[in-house]
Amino acid sequence: MGAVRVTAADVARVAGVSRSTVSYILNGSNKASFPEATVAKVKDAARMLRYTPHAAARTLRRGESSVVLAALQSTPESTSIASLLDELAAAMATRGMSLVTWTAAPDTDLRTVLRDVTPHVIVELMPLDEDDQSVAQGSGVELVSALPTIRSGEEAIGEGQVAHLAAHGHRRIGLVTVDEPRLNYFAPLRRAAVEASAARHGLAPLETVVLGFPDETTRDQLAEVLREWTSGPDPVTAIAAYNDQFAALTLSAARHAGLSVPGDLSVIGVDDEPLSAWLEPPLSTVKLDMRSLSTQLAALVDDALNDVESRHEIALDAALVVRQSTGAAREGS
Repeated sequence: MGAVRVTAADVARVAGVSRSTVSYILNGSNKASFPEATVAKVKDAARMLRYTPHAAARTLRRGESSVVLAALQSTPESTSIASLLDELAAAMATRGMSLVTWTAAPDTDLRTVLRDVTPHVIVELMPLDEDDQSVAQGSGVELVSALPTIRSGEEAIGEGQVAHLAAHGHRRIGLVTVDEPRLNYFAPLRRAAVEASAARHGLAPLETVVLGFPDETTRDQLAEVLREWTSGPDPVTAIAAYNDQFAALTLSAARHAGLSVPGDLSVIGVDDEPLSAWLEPPLSTVKLDMRSLSTQLAALVDDALNDVESRHEIALDAALVVRQSTGAAREGS
């Protein structure tokens, strides 16, 4: 048999007060004030009974929800996404809000989610499709988009990678990127950012290889590309990888191709995954400040909660983490 849910009436009976008093005290209402002793009795009774206010009923009483819904797409696991969600959940908690995540998938849509969850705000962390955008706009729920911030972060990543390599004398850079449906928002943005940065720094047009998500054949495929790029009188001397996973793949492929890193080829990644410092050689990389991103998003949520037009500047910087996988371009290149 299932456990019997403790109700506000149970708390009221144990505390010796009315049910409405329990409701006022435990739901943070400012419509009435009570002696400290009464507040303590109610909270002690709720703690003893392990009472949790019913969220749906509380929403009906307040006329609003304390839930913020973060809308995502299915992506390969990444500590950067996990870090962002952790930071955003913490920022929402300080505001008395709970962060709930929803990952869009072919078998679920926002309309279905909104039948079960009534958020105060939806935070668009990855693009909603046309149908879900329409549902969000017609739901009456505030929609806050992180996409401008994310785009500025991609631009900062591209500049961080290329500026570091250019400062070390690299004039021909190869880009190792990915064609994978789950990354079809980020990968084109990141590629465009690296290409634009290379042009700003006066570098030669990029050599680019687009890989599928890595499998047992990918290393050999990439090794052959690296052999081709590094041969001849005007070789590629540095690689900007889509992320740390593809940078680690590049390190392995370079060894397989008989190339030394950073002697023959410098390699730089993105994200500063925990494994980056333990690769051989340790990986130079670029990372976004997820705490800064969560702070900016929380400010946008605040504006939405207060029903004011947001005037916050949206920008995100990237930090360079320099390790041993990047160095000066070899002489003659």
